[in-house]
Amino acid sequence: MRQYTYLGDKCDSYSRSSFEDFGLLFSTGAMAAWVPVSAQFPAAALGRWAPLTGFVAILFFIAIVGTRTLAKQALVQYYLSHIARVEASIAQRLAPADADAFAFARRWPQWQAAHYEPLMQRFLLLFALFLSTVPIVALWLGSGFTQAAIYAGCFLIAGGIYASAAGRLRGAAMGDA
Repeated sequence: MRQYTYLGDKCDSYSRSSFEDFGLLFSTGAMAAWVPVSAQFPAAALGRWAPLTGFVAILFFIAIVGTRTLAKQALVQYYLSHIARVEASIAQRLAPADADAFAFARRWPQWQAAHYEPLMQRFLLLFALFLSTVPIVALWLGSGFTQAAIYAGCFLIAGGIYASAAGRLRGAAMGDA
């Protein structure tokens, strides 16, 4: 029972730290504010590539923070898989009517697939639309097609890396179910 409590506390700790991560929120605000902020400097001070450079830097910072959050979620999945084994062991010792009392981790993969993932997919879609549309439109209107296309390429690369990491994490979680 002590192991069950320990593993539950670890899961809770990593989950809370993922949701309390303000780096992603801050960097999203920086993305929206980059063009007005960079416009305050003389063009000669930043150069004509400054808007693109700023957007790409913020984009990769967001991708790094997001991927780090996936690493935290991977640890949560790891602890949940161990909690599921402890739950199964505890359930074997209980009366059949009480065996479902210890089924949190064993039920999580199905609940995750049915409820959590559809919500997160919509969140990530909105986030991706923002991260792609705002900079591309700002660059196209302010700097031209070339810089907008370069940012779009960087967005696809960073987004592809993040999506690959998220897919591997989902595959691992479903494999443990």
